[in-house]
Amino acid sequence: MARRFTILISIFGMILAACSADSGEPTTTLPATSDDSTFVGADGVTSDISDTSRIVVLNGDLVEVMFALGAGDRVIGRDLTTTYPPEALAVPHIGLGRKLNAEAVIGLAPTLVIGDTQIEPLSAIEQIRAAGIPVVILDVEATLPGVSRKIKTVADILDLDDEGADLVRDVEAEVQEALDLVAQAADMPRVGYVYVRGPETLLMFGNGMPTHFLIEAAKGIDAFGEAGVTFAVPLDAEQLVAASPDVLITPIEGFDLIGGMDAFLALPGVSETPAGMTKAIITYDEALFLGMGPRTGEALMQLVLDLHPELAKP
Repeated sequence: MARRFTILISIFGMILAACSADSGEPTTTLPATSDDSTFVGADGVTSDISDTSRIVVLNGDLVEVMFALGAGDRVIGRDLTTTYPPEALAVPHIGLGRKLNAEAVIGLAPTLVIGDTQIEPLSAIEQIRAAGIPVVILDVEATLPGVSRKIKTVADILDLDDEGADLVRDVEAEVQEALDLVAQAADMPRVGYVYVRGPETLLMFGNGMPTHFLIEAAKGIDAFGEAGVTFAVPLDAEQLVAASPDVLITPIEGFDLIGGMDAFLALPGVSETPAGMTKAIITYDEALFLGMGPRTGEALMQLVLDLHPELAKP
């Protein structure tokens, strides 16, 4: 499934999350370690890690995790999906991790490279390994429990177990605060996520995507998932209208890129939905909402308050 999803989005290489099982349960387990310097990645490759002082990170969400762990000074290279924290933008970029340029990575002389199973081509990963640089590949995490697994895994690699435990505790507390609040909500609006990255990149997100789990956690109904959309599919006007979303969510970056509210409402089928008729369009920072990283609790709380404004404190 992850392969299917990666193929679908590789043309624009900016989505920060991927699929998991429709049930919401993780499809893979935490990578095993046999000792302090050996790590078995999601690709089954064992990496001998002896130096984590110079790291190239191939996914924006993993960069965010490293900075949140206090290890931002170890990041010497990042990919273009990195947008947070702001100080990470000062780190040299190596292009898109999903269109990996081995020479750009090797040229930074890293002691370690970290990415996830969306990184390709495999030949570039193998080229980096052939240069004597370990490349650790992690599972893609799309669920709320997966956020904690992601943090723990990165902390394990960096030998920052205490910092990882502290960060997991903080993130889980923020998520729980949002869940406790939304438990008071009486209604369950129908919500659809439309991914926009310019007029040529229009997708509907459904089951298996991070958006599905966030919408459900915020006591919403994933309208596209309920309509049978799995992972990400091209925007289809008939399918969009049939799903009848009360609210539509879209990334602010793409929303602004196409020209704002009027342009969004002019997308095929949008104006014919309940959300379009009432202009119930919510925009979020893409990395915040799709990254499933240290700010997941913040993203969930924002969604809860946007879907259930009656829960906001006076």
